[in-house]
Amino acid sequence: MLQRSSTIVAALLCASACGGAGGGAQPHIILITADTLRADHLSLYGYARATSPRIDGFAGRAWQFKDAVTVIPKTGPSFGTIFTGLHPQEHGVRSNFGAIPAALPVLAERLRARGYRTAAFVGNPVLRPGTGFDRGFEHYQLFDGRHDAGTGPVNAAFLEWARADWNRPTFVWIHYMDPHGPYTPRAEVLRPFLEDDLAQSAARVALTPADMPSGNADKVLGAVPAYQRIDDEDRVAVYIARYDAEIREMDEAFGELLDHLKRHGLYDASAIVFTSDHGESLGEHDYYFEHGWFADEAELHVPLVIKPPGVREGRVVDQQVTHLDLLPTLLALAKVPTDREGSGTDLLGALGDRAPVLIENSDRYPEKYYGLRGPGFKYLVRDGDRAEELYDLRADPREQRNLAAEQPERLRELRQACDETLRRARASALPQASVAPEDPQTLERLRGLGYVGD
Repeated sequence: MLQRSSTIVAALLCASACGGAGGGAQPHIILITADTLRADHLSLYGYARATSPRIDGFAGRAWQFKDAVTVIPKTGPSFGTIFTGLHPQEHGVRSNFGAIPAALPVLAERLRARGYRTAAFVGNPVLRPGTGFDRGFEHYQLFDGRHDAGTGPVNAAFLEWARADWNRPTFVWIHYMDPHGPYTPRAEVLRPFLEDDLAQSAARVALTPADMPSGNADKVLGAVPAYQRIDDEDRVAVYIARYDAEIREMDEAFGELLDHLKRHGLYDASAIVFTSDHGESLGEHDYYFEHGWFADEAELHVPLVIKPPGVREGRVVDQQVTHLDLLPTLLALAKVPTDREGSGTDLLGALGDRAPVLIENSDRYPEKYYGLRGPGFKYLVRDGDRAEELYDLRADPREQRNLAAEQPERLRELRQACDETLRRARASALPQASVAPEDPQTLERLRGLGYVGD
């Protein structure tokens, strides 16, 4: 149940200061995240291309969550939820220019307070120091997000740092910028994707939008965003092939990390978590190579794989889970007590029935959406004109048939439930904090990634 903000902060501070939640050694925790990675473009989620052989192998001996979703498809707000266990309506980060409120303890702070050594290697400048995402990390290394560097510098920095003593329990966060656009994979990785059957589609997309309701060339419908454009290339399949090739590059980097952990005897005893912050729309609903404007499945459905320490057998979990569940899961692995301050639960415990979760799109877009995403269904309402959408996700996973007019009673129930859930979340809200980049260099980096005006 959602609580008032003062109660939440007090509970978090108490939990960090109180004793552990049971005996036994605290494991190393390795959180590996990929930017803009939709679940259905990984081969372990059924994709036709072999984009993720190393992740597939890892998932075969871990817990694979088939129906994991972010509650908001934007980097800053999504990580705000991962690191606080709270919804964006509560922690207040609802765009990439928001900051986690200083009064709200975050994951790394809580682990550090319980004796963890902490380090982060982060490839997205949205997560720059001063936004709250660096709090609690003894070592926080930020990369500029340039795709000509790729995942290599992130791994190199981690491998250099990893020479240190691992006798203390350690929490490491590694965030790859790939496959976020612009999609610029290495030529040798891209070539097979450009030559397979999926790349032969004749579908094309406009290079210039018919109109620009956002007032921003990087936020358009029916056209290629300016920051994604590759010369005069208008073939949709070419952009998708490039996206998939970036997934393969990220997968290689992921495998390199696992190899290091295994060589140094750290793999088996560590808890390793892999997920993404959000997905990417690749033309669904006329929205190309971007994310954040809507709350569609392409942007919300994320991969999630968790290997608890000592686990060598795979398990597949079909229930809906969300990023709200990651903080209680990671704290439970670290044997840090919680007072159930958020609505998430420990994913390695008994899940039981899962309640629908409040979802929304990012702020700073021409339209604002709220909704509920539950097992097998989604309800959305557009703020302003109150236009509603209802989808049966089992029968219609690509959200092509809006059932709102056909199911008025169901629609009325979900409308009331959504309004009440949103009301409770807003009652728990902390004051929003905004951190706009001041230096020209950071501003230029964000502009090259399509973030300015976000």
